[in-house]
Amino acid sequence: MNSTTEHPKVFISYSWTDAEHEQFVLDFATSLRNHGVDAILDKWDLKPGQDKYVFMESMVVDPDVLKVLVLCDRKYQEKANSRAGGVGTESQIISQELYGKVRQTKFIPVICEYDDEGQPCLPVFMKGLIYIDVSSETLYGEGLDQLLRLIYEQPFHQKPKLGGAPAFVTSGGTSYVKELAATVRAIQDRKPNRQGLESLFIKGVLSELDKLYVTPTGNDYHEGVYQAIAGTKGLRDQVAEYVEAVAAFSLDDPSSIAPFLKLMEGIGAHFGPPVTSSQYYPGWSDLYSYFGLEAFLIQTAALIRHERWKSLRRLLGAAYVVKNRHAELVTASYTVFDAGLVSLDEHRNQQLKLNRVSVSADLLKERCSTDKTTFAELMEADVFLMLDSVVRLGTQSSDTRSVIWEARTTVYCSYANKFPLFMRASDEAVRSGIHTALGVDKGATLQARLDSANRRLNGFGRHSRGRFSEFSFPEAININELTK
Repeated sequence: MNSTTEHPKVFISYSWTDAEHEQFVLDFATSLRNHGVDAILDKWDLKPGQDKYVFMESMVVDPDVLKVLVLCDRKYQEKANSRAGGVGTESQIISQELYGKVRQTKFIPVICEYDDEGQPCLPVFMKGLIYIDVSSETLYGEGLDQLLRLIYEQPFHQKPKLGGAPAFVTSGGTSYVKELAATVRAIQDRKPNRQGLESLFIKGVLSELDKLYVTPTGNDYHEGVYQAIAGTKGLRDQVAEYVEAVAAFSLDDPSSIAPFLKLMEGIGAHFGPPVTSSQYYPGWSDLYSYFGLEAFLIQTAALIRHERWKSLRRLLGAAYVVKNRHAELVTASYTVFDAGLVSLDEHRNQQLKLNRVSVSADLLKERCSTDKTTFAELMEADVFLMLDSVVRLGTQSSDTRSVIWEARTTVYCSYANKFPLFMRASDEAVRSGIHTALGVDKGATLQARLDSANRRLNGFGRHSRGRFSEFSFPEAININELTK
């Protein structure tokens, strides 16, 4: 609604049926004015010396009058049906001729009475209009609410905004899973078939990944891997939509991410050599490695977005059964999904002379969108995973190999880069939630583990991955506030 003002103007047309009805009209108009509606009524606004017919017509055709409320009872129906050419004894009865001078949507019939056959008392020329019913005390309140919503253009059933086109349209022919829509609906409505649909969706994602896989061959094998990854854009967006639904509608129930854990293990099952060959080839699993990395970041971002700290703890504390490069099943932490992508970051980078710090980070950025996890959210999730892995390192013995999540997207961060999550660490509730996700009971415990990890890593004052030199880990995590 535009500013026809914060007090929308309406004109009330009614019949002078009797004193009781006239009092009803006055009370009705007063109620509208009490709710901010500038109701115009002849008893208030028609002054001596004014032409009553001109007054009525001017109100009907006045563009500043948003609606004409037609209060219909038996007398109004009779008089409106019998009037000819707008001529009559009452100035407030709308004729068919006047009705036809403006758009019909300007008129709102308000039913005050029904006839002997149980039909609303509507003029013949208004029979097709949707009406508001205030014909009894039980209907009056609901009718008034409906009318106010209509006047203020705030319907009870709000029309949803248009979303994006389905993945099979927007992804340029890339893979997608048809079960997603039913899965998301089941999650939102908490339907009993939710688990079954989620299982079908996860299987569908894995099946589509398998279809895209190309065994690396030749000196330009990176191109085949790159094209296969490009073909997963639709799947990437579907996974983003799925995890957003789970995070938004499952509250902080750690069991809700069980299907996602199955997805990650299904991806990790391909980290070994292809079943068609036992010969080592660089980048043989990079399709799965890249998609696993991206999916894990998207899931982490969704849980952070909705502050699902216990679920995030479950995601980070899970033991993942995956295949290693020798085709052996092993148990690994989530850091296994932060694999080096030889085909992209080394071979493609060198072969095409791209001179990029991280081709995989570039690709992560390119595939982000405002409605399917933003790049800022992805970077924040990346840094959070780095933080958690550093905290875990702080609990391990010195003879354990130091493995942390190297946040590759920080190539896009400056030294003073701040992330909203960690900036809010000054808030005790947010800080407590982060501590829960990290598995620490208080700031002092977190500080002790960070100090231990700092010694193990020989310092992370300006922690970097390869040539990632502009990122300050302590600055990014707002360490002083986080460890309170």
